[in-house]
Amino acid sequence: LLLLPDRVKAICTLNGQVVFEDVFTEKFGPLKRMVKDPVIGQIWIHTERAVFRYHVEREPRDVWKMYMSMGKFDLAKEYCKDRPECIDMVLAKEADHCFQNKKYKESAKCYALTQNYFEEIALKFIEAKQEEALMEYLLKKLSNLKPSEKIQITLLTTWLTELYLNRLGMLESDTSKRSLYLKSRDEFRSFLSSPRNKECLFNNRASIHDLLASHGDTENMVYFAVLMQDYERVVAHHCQHDDYDEALHVLTKHRDEKLFYKFSPVLMQHIPRKVVDSWIMMGKRLDPKNLIPALVNYSQSAGTHINEAIRYMEFCVFELKETEQ
Repeated sequence: LLLLPDRVKAICTLNGQVVFEDVFTEKFGPLKRMVKDPVIGQIWIHTERAVFRYHVEREPRDVWKMYMSMGKFDLAKEYCKDRPECIDMVLAKEADHCFQNKKYKESAKCYALTQNYFEEIALKFIEAKQEEALMEYLLKKLSNLKPSEKIQITLLTTWLTELYLNRLGMLESDTSKRSLYLKSRDEFRSFLSSPRNKECLFNNRASIHDLLASHGDTENMVYFAVLMQDYERVVAHHCQHDDYDEALHVLTKHRDEKLFYKFSPVLMQHIPRKVVDSWIMMGKRLDPKNLIPALVNYSQSAGTHINEAIRYMEFCVFELKETEQ
């Protein structure tokens, strides 16, 4: 506060600007002295003819604006942390500042915390060709959504999947970026396996599978199928790629009778001994009648090989005590 003969001025110590001015008329005479009450904080000013009292309330209420204009965003947020509408303005200003200075990822993190229009911000990063920053923005936005906001969650999850696959596709073709590819792949798998995204991914698993298939990403397609416990798709994939041992391993591990019945005819053509071993291990969980197609196909093409069909039938008779013809 400055005391002048005819007025009182309050000057901000941060920027030197006058934030308050009170002018006195001549009838009171010149201002003589200003005193502050150290207990209650009131300010007293007197002339030879009058005494005036000032009560200062919420003095720092606009300090955040000054810090914001000075680019001191952390301090600005500290001074308005209990005022959400002001915090939003500071974050938006900080995000703009970072964007203009090409600090795109930092900008994305700030934008994600604001109430700015989603489409507007996403378009900014797209036009600037900043895909990493866009992904950062979408990930942060996704983490801030409530479980009830299912449409928005589905939109962001699908979009992020597409962006991850685009990135992996570009990196995979460049052998000099192998380490970056592996890092991105791990990030993508962490995204797919995140408990927070589990419900959305499960409900939209067909769309995600289609995306993976459209990019020809069989490795991650199998990974996702396992996450979704879609073992039929996993076994089918291994069979299509002649990886019969791995297909049988999946069957044996998850012990799904229906999948055994479905894939045994194919597997018996290639690894009959291992298949029969797995049948025997499954014991009474398998109904021998449902394995007849696999046994018949194998018997017709077994040639001089050991007839594994007979071995399994003997197991059924002597161990399972099957008596049906």
